[in-house]
Formats: sequence, structure tokens, C-alpha cells
Amino acid sequence: MNKKISVLLGILFFSIFLLNFVSAYYGGYGLIDLRQGSEQVIQWAVDFAEPFLQVLLGGEYYTGYLLFERLLLFLILASIIYLSLKNMGLLGSNKGVLWIITLAVPLIGIRFLDFDWLNTILIQYKILAIALTAALPFVIYFFFLHGVFPENATMRKIGWIFFGCIYLGLWITEEPPEHAVIYEWTFLASLIFLFLDGTISRYMLHQRIKAAGATSLWGHINKLEEQKRNFSYSNMPEPQKSQQIKIIQDKLDKLYKQLP
Repeated sequence: MNKKISVLLGILFFSIFLLNFVSAYYGGYGLIDLRQGSEQVIQWAVDFAEPFLQVLLGGEYYTGYLLFERLLLFLILASIIYLSLKNMGLLGSNKGVLWIITLAVPLIGIRFLDFDWLNTILIQYKILAIALTAALPFVIYFFFLHGVFPENATMRKIGWIFFGCIYLGLWITEEPPEHAVIYEWTFLASLIFLFLDGTISRYMLHQRIKAAGATSLWGHINKLEEQKRNFSYSNMPEPQKSQQIKIIQDKLDKLYKQLP
């Protein structure tokens, strides 16, 4: 049934696109105006859905302020409530009751949510988006340094100094000042990671050793040496054997550099 509805909706929207393209063709100097057709379809969808959404989600006076944001919050709440209730024995087995509660609870909550509370909730999502997107370049750069220079502390420190200088310049020159806060904190974080580079590197090495099943650096080296000997005495074809031994030897060379 859901597939049939999806197909019908797809055919409906495709037909609307075609109608708009044809109308644009005959009214637009013989050329199909794709932008005009898309805008007409979007406006038609908004005009059709907005009155229903205003009654359902628009609040006490059906004003429809921040209607799209209300719809998104409704979908989030409905998804969480559905996932929470579907595994409950009595409610989860009764699909009708499950869907009634899933839809009714967020509708009651969103419908009478005033502007102040709605704005408070949206600010939190705004902060979350800013924090995640602002931290992403720093995280990517961190894994870049430790991936490209896992054993070269000097290159990592040079990389952190270079990174910090860039953000220091952005912090000093950015306007308005409230936007510069992101550059300020990123610059300070780069300084912290510069001074703690050795500690962070040793921790990451310890995690790699632990993942390999060893309890110490020498234990990990001994395991790799044993694997190398096993490949040396195996009946594996020579090209594949040499390749595997080379991979293990590269790992050993890097680990030997980590020894005090």
C-alpha cells in the first residue's frame, strides 16, 4: 500500500512538473524555464499544505509562525515516541494505538508551543549545528596530522603551529566579534594539542597496541616479529609472501621508533 501511495505521489508531482514546463514553453519565448516551473510547483505545494499544517501545528491562534520549524520538531518527536513505544508489549503489538499515541502526543505538544519556548528550542539546535560544523575542520586536521605523521612529532608540532597561526589571524581580523569566538577557541585548542602532542601520541599508540591484542609496546613488537617469521616459513607464493613481510616490517620500523 505504501509503495502504491509513493508511486501515485511521484506521478502526481511529475505531472505537475510537465504541466508547468509546457506552460512555460508556450509563455516564455519558446524556451522551457526550469526555474519558473520549479518555483510554481513549490508554491503550489506550499499553498496546498499550509492551511492544514497551520490548523495542526500553528498554535492557539493558527498563525502559522515558524511553521516549517514546527513540522520538523513534530517529526523528531513522533520518531522518538514511536521508537520508544514499539518495543513495549501491549502498545507495540497494537499498531492502531501505537500510531494514535505517536501522532497525538507531539501534536498536543507542538500545537500549543508559544513563540518564546519554540525560539528557545530552536536556539539549542542552532548552537548544536554551530558547534558540530565549527569543530569538524579541527577534527579532520587532527586525524590528518596523526595519520600522515604518526611517528614524526616534529612535523605534527609544525602542523599545529601553522594551524594555530591561521586561526589567530582569523580571530584578530574577523568582524563581528561574536563570530570571532569560534576562531579564538579553535586557536586555544590548537595550542593545547601542540603542548600535549606527546601525551596524545602515546595514548593513540597504546590504543593501537590494545586493539592488536598486546599489553605493551614490546609485546606488540614480539607478535609482529612472530608473524613475520611465520610468513617467512610459509608455503605462500613468493610475491605475496614478500608483500606481507614488507607490510609487517614497515609496522615494526614505526614501532621501534616509538621505543624510549
